[in-house]
Amino acid sequence: MAGTTALLLHTAITVALVVGLIVFAKINPVISLVIGALYLGIAAGLGYEATTTAVTEGFGNLMAEVGLIIGFGVMLGTLLSAMGTLHRVVDGMLRLVGAKRSPYVMGLTSGIVFPAIYFDVALVILGPMARSIALRTGLSIAPLAGALAIGLEVALLMVPPGAAALAIAAALDIPLGTMLVWGIPFGIVVIVVSIALHVLLMRYTWNEERDDDPLTDPQHTGEIAGYGGPSAAEPTGGQPAAPGGQPAGEPGRGGGTTAVARDPQPVSTGTPGRQLPLIVALLPLLVPLVLIVLDTTTSALGAEVALLGFLGNPVVALLIGLLIGAALAVPSLGRLGLEEVVVRAAGTSGVILLFTGVAGSLGQVIAETNIGDLVAGLFSANAAYPLVLAWLVAAMLRLAQGSGSVAAITAAALLAPVVGSLGLSPVLIWLAAASGAAFGGHVTDNTFWIFKTLLGLSVRGTFQVYTVAQALLSFVGLGAVLVLGIFA
Repeated sequence: MAGTTALLLHTAITVALVVGLIVFAKINPVISLVIGALYLGIAAGLGYEATTTAVTEGFGNLMAEVGLIIGFGVMLGTLLSAMGTLHRVVDGMLRLVGAKRSPYVMGLTSGIVFPAIYFDVALVILGPMARSIALRTGLSIAPLAGALAIGLEVALLMVPPGAAALAIAAALDIPLGTMLVWGIPFGIVVIVVSIALHVLLMRYTWNEERDDDPLTDPQHTGEIAGYGGPSAAEPTGGQPAAPGGQPAGEPGRGGGTTAVARDPQPVSTGTPGRQLPLIVALLPLLVPLVLIVLDTTTSALGAEVALLGFLGNPVVALLIGLLIGAALAVPSLGRLGLEEVVVRAAGTSGVILLFTGVAGSLGQVIAETNIGDLVAGLFSANAAYPLVLAWLVAAMLRLAQGSGSVAAITAAALLAPVVGSLGLSPVLIWLAAASGAAFGGHVTDNTFWIFKTLLGLSVRGTFQVYTVAQALLSFVGLGAVLVLGIFA
């Protein structure tokens, strides 16, 4: 096994190698992470056979833990978007709270209510809706677009079953029930605080003439989807297609140079019949969440219920939700439409699973070297250090290569082996890495350009509502994690 200095050097080289392959060589993140894992194992002295064994075992172990959860979660989210449920929730919330609070409606809906929906699908649906609300109410697009950028990032990284959130938590061995108990309230707090700060900042920095370039035709306002703003009738379902076709994106979001998947194409929803009551339409999402939380709560209280333990298992609970959703979708989508949704979601989840698995490969290699003990020793003096490190590594990776998922999962994988030695809750590492990964998405992130196109903004305006909004989210998240670290 290599010496202390050599191990730390090889770890730094591994991080630099992965980032360099992704950013400069334009190599897929999946391949880049495997190359990094192989290099680290051999350089750290594991040997050729032990290194390849660690890579394959790490992949398999993570897939066994999270594979079906991610697959069912993506299918459930895609099904809900195809049924038009997201449109109805946003419209209902706007009617309830009024147009002036629409940024908070946009942020909380995209971040908390529908975190399972594929990132770019939610963006394609909500982006035109945000522009439509601005046009019909006279509100500036800045707070609405910023709230959307904040909410979607929280959904991806911090709230299950967001794809990156599940991958990070799996690497850190965090149960799904624990994720829900922590992730939902944490997400609500950081969304509300971040939106409030962004709304305040935009009063001083936003310039309509330089920042806003509105696209008012129906294709860009979302009215082609039947959404006519907060005073319109509820939509009949479906989703708008992105102007100019669907750009490539990472698992769960646009990723620019780190693209590993393509945005799913809109599904034809046919001619919907009479709409279900909204509470019924939400059952595919609510039933699994209730089952999982009930199981987690009863277990924490020491009251083990065998049947509830079975139904509250994340795989079983999400399967139940998916079956309920399929039954509710048949009247409006038809059997062929339902099959199209499932097939498309399966293709999307396959790419996400591949990416998630290789993060497990890197984590397994790190776990089988002395790197974990070394890093734990470096940070044993102050529990805040690893939290700041997880945030900083994820933030640097996000700035360098654009992908929030790659940034968060890599940072979590690097620190996963030392969590136990530090006596630090893995939930805090997860939330710190997720907060760092939200920092500073810019021109290397394909979603930056999708925001510009869908919302009709100048480049300067896109920086304000995407880069600045998510940077505020990142700092708010770090502050919240450090506060939790004092009491946890």
